[in-house]
Amino acid sequence: MKTETVLCITALTGACFAQSDAETSIWERERLAGDLFGVRNTLGSHGMDLRLEATNFYHGDLDGSGPEQLEFGGKLDLFFAMDGQKAGLWPGLFLNVHGEYRYGDASAQAGALTPVNAALISPRDSDDVFAFTNVVLTQAFSESVLLSVGKFNTIDLADRIFLGGRGVEGFMNTSFVAPPIAGRTIPISTLGAILSVLDEGKPLFNIGVLDSRSPLTGSGFDGLDDDEMTFLADYTFYTKIGGLDGTHTISGSYSTIDAFSLDANDYLRPPTGPGIIPTRQGDSWQLTYTFEQFLCQDSSDPKKGWGIFGILAVSDGNPNPFETSAVLGLAANGVNGSRPNDNFGVGFFWNGVSSDLKKTVRPIARVQDEYGVEIFYDAEIFPWFRVGADIQWVRPVLANNDDAIFGGLRTRVIF
Repeated sequence: MKTETVLCITALTGACFAQSDAETSIWERERLAGDLFGVRNTLGSHGMDLRLEATNFYHGDLDGSGPEQLEFGGKLDLFFAMDGQKAGLWPGLFLNVHGEYRYGDASAQAGALTPVNAALISPRDSDDVFAFTNVVLTQAFSESVLLSVGKFNTIDLADRIFLGGRGVEGFMNTSFVAPPIAGRTIPISTLGAILSVLDEGKPLFNIGVLDSRSPLTGSGFDGLDDDEMTFLADYTFYTKIGGLDGTHTISGSYSTIDAFSLDANDYLRPPTGPGIIPTRQGDSWQLTYTFEQFLCQDSSDPKKGWGIFGILAVSDGNPNPFETSAVLGLAANGVNGSRPNDNFGVGFFWNGVSSDLKKTVRPIARVQDEYGVEIFYDAEIFPWFRVGADIQWVRPVLANNDDAIFGGLRTRVIF
């Protein structure tokens, strides 16, 4: 199997087999704990890697209809990856595990429908809780065909060059991390199977089936029911404009889910109360176009540079609370030569609330489309320690609520 194909599989599965930095200065090593007294070197020799990340937030509602206070919260992310061949099993086998422990308070929503801190909605948006949100086995049948099965963390799957980031790096608002137009039928963590096709080591085409109902804090290994299945597919085009890389992805999903229009889900908490009569709706679909285009690109590292990005999406609008969604922004991975590992981004998002949802909640609330702007800067202090600042202006979905400003700091340590 060619090296570039193995690297692509590694990226798809989230695996990262780090070399030992036991002899590196504590200020220069990639991970604070270094080689863990030889443990990582031993694991690495058997095709395994263990990584722990701790991200803390001091973030909240600075102005609006919320409590106008900063709150502390955070999460620990545990990653384990295995290359089956190096572990003594068989070629082409990969295992990827992601465990999450969430603690503290989430930012007050101030009437916003889309969570402003994506990191703190998984494994649950409140309380202290731990769960394995990703346990996936991948088998490469050739240099271009892979099959992955297990429990998927779909926020991990949404990671891109300028978008994604799980909320612990890059943008924090869910609209940029994992666009919520698909959140009604594609949970954060759920069972499924995905077949992937590569082209010269790059992801080209994916098709899969997922459970529409989320077993976030449980195993979920009770099988798929025919009335709660989501079928999804995407195709990616690769372009070069002026020698600069760009990607264009068309994706869509169809779900057999049978649900009420006001059912809460992993991403969203629609308004509810006395006098509301929710409608029950079967099946749901959505289509999404996503692009990223570099404006300048580091010749030594093609993932670094400045670029623009955008998302356009449409859905059936019931039971999905959004009919349309759009995102547009500018971001940088590596701000300049003196700050090559700092990240920056500014983006606008707009989520068009479905007419069905507006009619349903009219007895208790006037609902409007939700949109906003987010700006962040994430600075590398040491390779294993980052500090970021984030501010968001949001016009919330509840029309009687004031426009809200959210902001704060976050720190991230890689052990």
